[in-house]
Amino acid sequence: MRINLNSGVYLQIQGDLGKYNSIPIDTLIKISKNLQKLIFTIAKYDLPSDEPLIMENFIIELVGFEKGSAVPMFAYSPRTENTYGLNWQLHRVSVNEKFEKLIEISSLDNYNELKNLYPESSKRIPIVNDLYKFANDFNNSPVSIVDYQEEEKKFIPLYKINKFENSVKKELIKEEKIFESVSKEINEGVAKVEVTTANGKITKKIIDYYTQRNISLEYAPEVIVSKMCTYVLKYPLRCLFEKEDDFFVIQSEMLSIIGTGLTRDEAEESFSEEFDFIYRRFNSLDDEALTNHNKLIKSILNQIVDKIE
Repeated sequence: MRINLNSGVYLQIQGDLGKYNSIPIDTLIKISKNLQKLIFTIAKYDLPSDEPLIMENFIIELVGFEKGSAVPMFAYSPRTENTYGLNWQLHRVSVNEKFEKLIEISSLDNYNELKNLYPESSKRIPIVNDLYKFANDFNNSPVSIVDYQEEEKKFIPLYKINKFENSVKKELIKEEKIFESVSKEINEGVAKVEVTTANGKITKKIIDYYTQRNISLEYAPEVIVSKMCTYVLKYPLRCLFEKEDDFFVIQSEMLSIIGTGLTRDEAEESFSEEFDFIYRRFNSLDDEALTNHNKLIKSILNQIVDKIE
C-alpha cells in the first residue's frame, strides 16, 4: 500500500489555498469533515455485514503539518478509547485499502470506474456523493497525496486528486435499474426505499428491488426490546434478514443468534428474546463454565451493549 492511514497520510495543497504555507481554518475544517465522512461511508458499505460496525475505530485526526505549500497530515486516531472490538486493526486495513482505491481512481481521472467498483446503486450512490465532496473541496488548487522523505526534506507525489465533474457524478448516481415484468407466479417483492422529506413533501425512491421467492437483506438494530428489558447498543448490530418461503429469519452469525417468525415482527421478537436469553445466561456464568466460543460471544455482548433499561 502507498497510502497508510495508520501511520498518516500527507495531503499537499498548492495553488491559492496553500501558497502561504497555511490553510484557512474554515477550509481545513471542511476538508477534515468531508475526509472523515468518506472514511465512515467506506466502513459502512465495505466491511462484512456479519461483524459489528464500530465507527469509533475509523475516527481520523490531524496529526501533523508541514510546509511546502500547505501539507496537513491525517491518520487514524491513536487514542485507545477509539479502538473497539476484536478485529478493529483488520477493519482499519480494509477501509484503508478501499480508500486508496478511490484515490487511485481520482488520480487516473476515471471516476466512471466507480460503477464497476460498486455495481449496486445502494452502495455506489453514498460513496460517489462523499468522494465528490472531498475531491472538490479545493476549488482549483492542485492537490496530491504525497510521501515525505525526511532525509531529503522533500515530498514525493503518490496520487493526484482530480476534480470530480458534476456531469459524471450525475451519471453515476442516476437510477438505471430496469425492473423485469413479474410473472404471474410471483405475487410479492421487497424493496429498499429512500424516503426524503422537504418542505413538508415526502418523496420515495426505490433503491433496490427483490422479486425472488427467497430474499436476503440487512437488519441492523441499535435498540433491542425484549419482554424483560431494553438493550441500547453502542452501534448497530448488523444481521442477515431473510425470507425463506413462508418464514422470516433474522440471524447474527457472530453471536450465533437466530430469530424466526411468520411475519417480520414475529422474527424480530424472537430474535430479541434470544438475544436477552443469551446475554443473561452467559453473564450469569463464570468464564470457566463457558466454552472458548461462548466466552467470545459473552465478550462481544458486553462490548456492544451500552446500557440496559
